[in-house]
Amino acid sequence: MKITLPKHFLGKSVAGTLERVLAGTPTSTPTSSTTPPSIVTTPTITDPQNYIILPGTIHGKYTYPQLLVSMTITHKNKNWNDTHAALAAEQASMLSPRQFVDFLNLLQRGNSAYDGLGKKLSKKKCDAILDEIWTVRDPWRAEWFDAKFESRGGLAGIGTKLFINYGHTFQNNTVTPTHSEELTGYLANDKTPGIDKDDWLAKATVHGLPNPSISDGQLYYWHPHNGKVAGFYANSVWASLYCGWDPSYTDARLGVRAAREKNIRIKL
Repeated sequence: MKITLPKHFLGKSVAGTLERVLAGTPTSTPTSSTTPPSIVTTPTITDPQNYIILPGTIHGKYTYPQLLVSMTITHKNKNWNDTHAALAAEQASMLSPRQFVDFLNLLQRGNSAYDGLGKKLSKKKCDAILDEIWTVRDPWRAEWFDAKFESRGGLAGIGTKLFINYGHTFQNNTVTPTHSEELTGYLANDKTPGIDKDDWLAKATVHGLPNPSISDGQLYYWHPHNGKVAGFYANSVWASLYCGWDPSYTDARLGVRAAREKNIRIKL
């Protein structure tokens, strides 16, 4: 019996179809998917010479990996939440108070700080960064910390405990902490003035706050309050570790010291 193949099927020519099938050639042209392929991006730093390597450290149960920490303040004039959003878009983060203390100690030693290229920083450079952070002078300088405080439990303020939230991420337009721990063994009242700066750096709590027995000094300190966030600032009157900032506050000189994990790719 002789089989006659149609010349068209569903409005399309079938000329050569049999030959392509026998030859193992696709009978149709693949169409592009409406879903783009997933892209895995690796963050890059194009100016590693402007970052300082902060070694990974363990403080009790609190640990963090080796970081690259910016020498300068960026993302100014943004509130605390918007700053987290801007950093997340760059795969960066804020320093926690504990990381900030370790960063200051590294600069204070002046002989063990290296930039992102592995070049040792001079003591002059370390001192210049410290001067910008805490010297009492104009202009006003300030930076946010990754720390928000929260009261929990108790009635009418009785039996409440204060917690520190940190390790914040920004997802679905929300700033969310990855760590939340009760604050213990810290100075729970203001000192204006002040606490001793060197004593704070040498004996800071696991969360980077001054301990209750800290020596008196000239560094102003405002203790943590429910719903507030932390930061550091200096002006022509005083330098201050400030744990009572409203997260909605903004100022043209208030920014952040961006940090990134050291395993980031450096683009030269």
